Amino acid sequence: MSQKREPAHIRKCMQINNRIKLSTNTRKTLIIIAVAIFALGSGTFLKAVTGHSETAFEANELYTYKNNFKEEVKINIVDNQYISEDEVKEGQMYLSDLISNIDMKMNYTYTGSKESKVKYNYKIEAITKAIYTSNRDSYEVLNKTENLRVSGDQESEDGKISIQENLRVDYAKYHEIIKEFKYSMGISTESYLYVRLTVNTKAIIENQEIDNTYVNDYKITLGDKVAVVSANPSDSNEKSVKEDSKQSKRTCIDAREIVIGIVLMAVGALLFKQVYSWTEELKIVRNEFKLELNRIMKSCESKLVEIEDLKQIDIIHATKVKDISQLLKLSDEALVPIYCYIKEEPEEAYFIVQKYEQTYLYILR
Repeated sequence: MSQKREPAHIRKCMQINNRIKLSTNTRKTLIIIAVAIFALGSGTFLKAVTGHSETAFEANELYTYKNNFKEEVKINIVDNQYISEDEVKEGQMYLSDLISNIDMKMNYTYTGSKESKVKYNYKIEAITKAIYTSNRDSYEVLNKTENLRVSGDQESEDGKISIQENLRVDYAKYHEIIKEFKYSMGISTESYLYVRLTVNTKAIIENQEIDNTYVNDYKITLGDKVAVVSANPSDSNEKSVKEDSKQSKRTCIDAREIVIGIVLMAVGALLFKQVYSWTEELKIVRNEFKLELNRIMKSCESKLVEIEDLKQIDIIHATKVKDISQLLKLSDEALVPIYCYIKEEPEEAYFIVQKYEQTYLYILR
């Protein structure tokens, strides 16, 4: 025998009746969770499939340059019977009064890592300094500068500079200046002569100005019986300039993220379908008639007498009252019961009080 199939409208009604009833807030929360899981999965999947780019800033070397300095020094001695000129060497001590002058050959080069325009100027100075010390505190009491060479602004097109200078420094003159200063002031000082080369350069690299200042000092004692001559034949230093460059890096497609995205989308879609198809909002219907009837029954409980047929009471000529409290008052005054008749279809309740020969009626609908 073939199994009898229920009509489609009956099956649909049975499915609806079998739905799980949830409160409105609970059902909405589950739907929001389902949508959020699906959205998270979609985002993860899209990100994994398309890949993404990361931007970072890296410090790259824009330009390097090197300062090189070399000098030759010859200390000339006045004619005397003690020391011959051939015995004079740099980096030793000499009797100051026997030194006449110093011949110096300076050779400076600037080399850049890129061929570019370089603007520059330089100067050579003779700086006389005297330092007075008292109670372990030092004070610079004399600082006098004399320009020996001053160049104008110059320019190089290939990123290289070469400066060569030969000069004679009159040591005896500066020595006498300090001796006279110490004698006239009546103080003892530590005094020095600095022969200073200062070179200022400005390279133009990719429309950016790169400034450089190179300073080299040659130092010798002044004003004392003995002169200490420094030995500084050469000097070299290299510097570099960095620039921040924007680097974009594209990541590869991540299969793991693709799987996670698909799983999350499936879970979100399935949860949404289950909540939407198998649940419904729990609708709480409040029967106001029954609530009011229960209230009246409780308030009139001791006075109520339920009747089975309304025909035994003449309600057509009855006086209708607006509130059950009026019937309660009449019942108390006449010491009579309150008759009650309840209809189910339609929902109605009749409350009656017969006081003497008059009938009073309250109808609840």
